[in-house]
Amino acid sequence: MRKNYKESTKRLYDRYAKKYEKNTRNYTKYIENELQLFLKNLKGKRILDLGSGPGRDSLYFKNRGFGSLCIDFSEKMIGLCKEKGLEAKVMDIEKLDFPENSFDGVWAYTSLIHVSKKNIKRVIKKISGILKSHGILSITMKEGKNEEFIEDLRYPNEKRYTVFYSEKELLRLFSGYFECIYTSKSELSKTAYIYMIFEPKNSVKNGHRIK
Repeated sequence: MRKNYKESTKRLYDRYAKKYEKNTRNYTKYIENELQLFLKNLKGKRILDLGSGPGRDSLYFKNRGFGSLCIDFSEKMIGLCKEKGLEAKVMDIEKLDFPENSFDGVWAYTSLIHVSKKNIKRVIKKISGILKSHGILSITMKEGKNEEFIEDLRYPNEKRYTVFYSEKELLRLFSGYFECIYTSKSELSKTAYIYMIFEPKNSVKNGHRIK
């Protein structure tokens, strides 16, 4: 793993922010079941959209009465969030800076795939701290084995550092701080995705039931 793995990914998102927004604008129809499942199981209104990109999912949350904070390490992406009237802040996922018990839910749609396997446990620990005891965490990851720079012909001359996981590996990674209460798989553009919902282990008994 090269030390600049984040720099390369950030450069792509800054350079192609508007093009990325256009290319992914209609993705809501592919993930609406996941979005609805997340909202139905929230026990509060405050959401952290972790690695929000241009704010597509936060806009979905806002339009349904939820308060969502977008964070992303790309200044250009955060600019697009603010253009939509969303609450947004430039922040690196690996350097989360919030008080404990700040959020009822954390939504991480294909954002943790850009955190190296070396650093992911530290991020998981931090997420568990900023969630309220009744909170839930939703993640979507790419299924596979590798950890590498990926080229995408839609975004020439740039690469994104992407990490792939198996379901078993994810369960093991999160088990120190979370209990998995739901998991499913889907395929989009020939890529397999793993969707999971977790609740913090530090809660007494949250009593979450997937509705």
